[in-house]
Amino acid sequence: MEVPAKTGSFAELYVASQAHLLQPTADNPQPTAVPPPIAATAGTLGVRHVLTLIGLPERGKPFIALRLSKYLSFFHGAEVQLFNLNDYLRHGPPDSLENANDLLGDLATFMGGSSQTAARNMSPCRSNPSRVEHGFTPDAAEEESSELLIDENDRRRKNVDSGKVAIIYCTDSFAAFKHRFSGTSKERRRWAVETLESESEVEKLIFIEVIVDRNDILTANLLAKQRADTAEITRRLSELSGEASELGGEASELTELTHKTVTDFNTRVTQYKRMYVSLQGDGSEDDLSYMKLINYGQKVVTNRMHGYLRMRIAQFLTVIHPMPHSIYLTRHGESEYNALGKLGGNPPLTRAGEEYARRLAAWVPPNMWLPPSGQEGAFVKCRLWTSSLQR
Repeated sequence: MEVPAKTGSFAELYVASQAHLLQPTADNPQPTAVPPPIAATAGTLGVRHVLTLIGLPERGKPFIALRLSKYLSFFHGAEVQLFNLNDYLRHGPPDSLENANDLLGDLATFMGGSSQTAARNMSPCRSNPSRVEHGFTPDAAEEESSELLIDENDRRRKNVDSGKVAIIYCTDSFAAFKHRFSGTSKERRRWAVETLESESEVEKLIFIEVIVDRNDILTANLLAKQRADTAEITRRLSELSGEASELGGEASELTELTHKTVTDFNTRVTQYKRMYVSLQGDGSEDDLSYMKLINYGQKVVTNRMHGYLRMRIAQFLTVIHPMPHSIYLTRHGESEYNALGKLGGNPPLTRAGEEYARRLAAWVPPNMWLPPSGQEGAFVKCRLWTSSLQR
């Protein structure tokens, strides 16, 4: 078993096998201070979570589910699967036990199956395709895996399993309201917790309630939905007629809600509120793990969200939002390694690189600190994200 290296002030951040990456060499006299991350430090090894998104209609729950799944998969290596409750309404009324068992069966299959990420990490052939070209067969890879004591079912082994996360949500809140896994009442939440506790593969069920009470955010959500609906109608008309419809050009330009959209929205939300029960703060649900995401990060309430992955989920959701934002990407100016044709390291900028930085700083204010629509002179500064490297 590898132990943390003892070199430098970042000794806790890497294992001994990576120590050479931090040592100056003739080819890399200015190495980085921290080596690349490894799966063993991802913090999600073998852990199974189920996340259930709840809240009133048109709060962006499908959007959050999709973004959260991509975040957990890309940044933490977790294997994530989305479960839409509207796909589990095939047997009688929505609250039937058969519908619940359908979802429970698929959850068990997903949680209990071998990790695809683990399989990719463990196969010597996959990790080095050139070995296949030179006659290193899959059988030989399996034999080598056995010799290295790599067991894909051992979730405690590093570089094996970065955890699994199932995200339950719905695209039609009304149709799925009474589904037993919908979490729309205290009784349904309690039933879901007790049911999943009997599943040994599931570590924790977490409820994420999306609460939006700001009219500007709700308007933005409805506008986005109206544009999407208009674009979909345009696409279908185009398919039927075989010609591009003029309506398509208007979809992205819609800036006002129609009266019908507002009326339908208010009617639906009023009806839903009469039945929906929010997560309770009176102590009756203090044993549950949950988050209340209020106005997309304006305020966040967490309860029993202990653990690495749960805190990363909370951190990510505090900055997520459905409103459009402009993002500008730029590379750093030319570094000394760039001039030499080298990659990596932590070299300083060349004179050309410093000049690029000065010109970029002069370009940003008049081109990016743009005032909000309809406001003159109220410039808004941008948020800059950069690495800690000297380039």
